[in-house]
Amino acid sequence: MPDKVLLTGISGFVAKHVAIELLNSGFEVLGTVRNKNSIEQTKKTLEENNVSTEKLSFVELDLLKDEGWNEAAKGCKYIIHVASPFPFKVSNDRESLTPAAKDGTLRVLNAGINAGVEHFVKTSSIVCMFRKPNRTNPYTFGENDWTDVEWNKTTDYFVSKTRAEKAAWDLMESKGLKNNLTCINPGFVLGDFLNEKSCTSMEYIKQLLQGKFPAAPKFSVMISHVKDIARAHVLSLANKRAGGRRLIVGSEVRSILELSKIMAENLPSHAKKLPKKELPNFMVKLLSYIDTSAKNLVPDLGLTMQTDQTYAEEILHMKFLPSETAVVDAAKSVVRLKLA
Repeated sequence: MPDKVLLTGISGFVAKHVAIELLNSGFEVLGTVRNKNSIEQTKKTLEENNVSTEKLSFVELDLLKDEGWNEAAKGCKYIIHVASPFPFKVSNDRESLTPAAKDGTLRVLNAGINAGVEHFVKTSSIVCMFRKPNRTNPYTFGENDWTDVEWNKTTDYFVSKTRAEKAAWDLMESKGLKNNLTCINPGFVLGDFLNEKSCTSMEYIKQLLQGKFPAAPKFSVMISHVKDIARAHVLSLANKRAGGRRLIVGSEVRSILELSKIMAENLPSHAKKLPKKELPNFMVKLLSYIDTSAKNLVPDLGLTMQTDQTYAEEILHMKFLPSETAVVDAAKSVVRLKLA
């Protein structure tokens, strides 16, 4: 009998890639969806990528409700919790995403603990690590750093991801199960979007390719290939060294202007529409009052982040793909899907 994995949010960008990695590695997968209408599209996308769905089943569950989680976790050896809200726009209510992210995480973990699940892997993010006041430039962060959720410039997504990850560690430590949890902390996730289902990563690439950015904000972030993230989740399941760790998964830090240049070189058909210069910081701040999606960038404008992710490569016995590959794969898939 193959080992069974409960995979939350299977219709999402990262989770679809995790599902591919799991099914190709011989696991049985029970994928959760918030709405059963997304089941057929998800199954079709996996099959179009030459993945056998013989060992795949689905269950409709809501992260905001208790019903069904205990039953879904029964018989599962592992849980990979990917589902978490990441809207493109930013809410003025900094806690607006916390219930789904934090309470949802605790629901999933508690169901798994009750079912005797052996290991949990949670999709977190470097946004849980790097946002705090009075940083140097460049600033360095690592596995032991946490975002300051009390800082008024920490936006809703950053708050929700940080509260969710902290709550996960607190729960597992309180049960004496800290080493049964691994958190995967990627940066800006790019790669093949597989189908038309929109997500925030896709939205940024789409808008760049469509010419919505006449100039690029002075914002830099670590780029993570979605295939690396999927592999990291699956490789962490039975890896004792990954237990109790926060694994930073990604490659180089790139600015938005650098992303634009990479796309222009590899997609000459769209080169004219891509930004060729940077926007002054004050302009981005002004724009953030009209377009709330820019609010996520404002606290880090002009800052350069540094981190060392080689420890994660050593633990997982893998080498992360270069940022250029992630950017090109993302852009080409947006064009292939006729979204730009």
